[in-house]
Amino acid sequence: MAKDLVRTRNYVTRFIEMKTHLNAVSLKMQTVKSHDAMATAMKGVTKALTQMNKKINLPGLQKIMAEFMKENEKADITAEMIGDTLDDAMEEEGTEEEEERIVGQVLDELGVNMGQEMGAVPMSSVGGAQQEAKADEAQDNTVSDLEARLANLK
Repeated sequence: MAKDLVRTRNYVTRFIEMKTHLNAVSLKMQTVKSHDAMATAMKGVTKALTQMNKKINLPGLQKIMAEFMKENEKADITAEMIGDTLDDAMEEEGTEEEEERIVGQVLDELGVNMGQEMGAVPMSSVGGAQQEAKADEAQDNTVSDLEARLANLK
């Protein structure tokens, strides 16, 4: 009877080990199947990308993008001009004075007196005339660029 008990326990242990080994083999088979499915999918994606790359005309796409950028810039300039025109047309008389009055109120609340504070600031700096000339030249260049763009729009 003791021999049967020991033999039965050994059989139970062997069956548990075999079950564990079978589960491990099953998991490995599932892993291999998953890898195969992934490889097949990647193969299909590679074929699709290859065909797509053959059909894309890169120079044509670059040309389309350049045209889009050009037209988008024209639209931005036009929108800016329309906005400026509307702002000028809708501007009421006295708005500048009202703006200055509001700025003055805010500065008064902050305790800043513009006349006294600004009087202490020197009006010309070293090389001020040169800097002013450069600023005027840069502004003239900007204005001429904008005028050229406007002429292209017309």
